[in-house]
Amino acid sequence: MIEAILHWLENIGLLGLFAAMFLEGSSLPFPGIAVVLAYGYILPINYWNTVWVAAGMSFFYCLASLIPYVIGSKLEGLLTKRKGFQKAKNLFVRYGMWSVALTRPFGLGNYISYVAGVSKMKLIPYIALTFIGIYPWSYVMLLLGNYFNGSYEAFMAFYENHSVYVYTAGGIFIGMLCLFFMMKNKRNRVKTRIMEGGNDGA
Repeated sequence: MIEAILHWLENIGLLGLFAAMFLEGSSLPFPGIAVVLAYGYILPINYWNTVWVAAGMSFFYCLASLIPYVIGSKLEGLLTKRKGFQKAKNLFVRYGMWSVALTRPFGLGNYISYVAGVSKMKLIPYIALTFIGIYPWSYVMLLLGNYFNGSYEAFMAFYENHSVYVYTAGGIFIGMLCLFFMMKNKRNRVKTRIMEGGNDGA
C-alpha cells in the first residue's frame, strides 16, 4: 500500500507536493508532513535543488495562508471561542508580528493566520514573515524525508526522542532570521533619516 502511494506521488511530481503545501497553508486538516516526508524520499534530493523546491513549497503555503487570513479579517466572532485561536492570539499580543514567523513550523502556525487577519496585520509583512517561518521547515522536512526513506513512523520515533533539540534548533534558526531582518530594517530606517536630513540641509 505504501509503495503504491509513493509510486503515485512520484508520477504526480512536484505538483502533488505543492498541492499538499497549499492545503497545509489553508489550515484545513491535512497530513501535510507525511506527504512532504514521502516526497523527500522519492525526489532526487541534494542540498542545492532542495533550496528551490523548498522555495516553491513556501510560495504555495503563503498563497494558501491568505485564505485563513481573509477569514480572520471578516469573521472574527466565529473564531474567538477556539482554544488554539486564543493561544495564538496570546502569542501575537506578546511577540507582535514576528509570531507569524515563529509559529509556522508548529501547530499554532495555522491559527496565527486567523489572528493576523483579525489584527488587520499589513499584507506584505504577513506574507514575508510567513515565508521566513515556513521555508526552514520545508527545507528540513525534505532532507529528513530523504534520511528516513519517507517513513512518517520513523520520523515520529526520532521526533519523540529528540523533540527538545528539534524545537531548540528551529527556534534558534528562525530567531536568527528574524534578527537579521529586524537589523536590516533598522539600518534602512536610519539610512532614510540620514538622507532626509541631508535633503533638508540642502
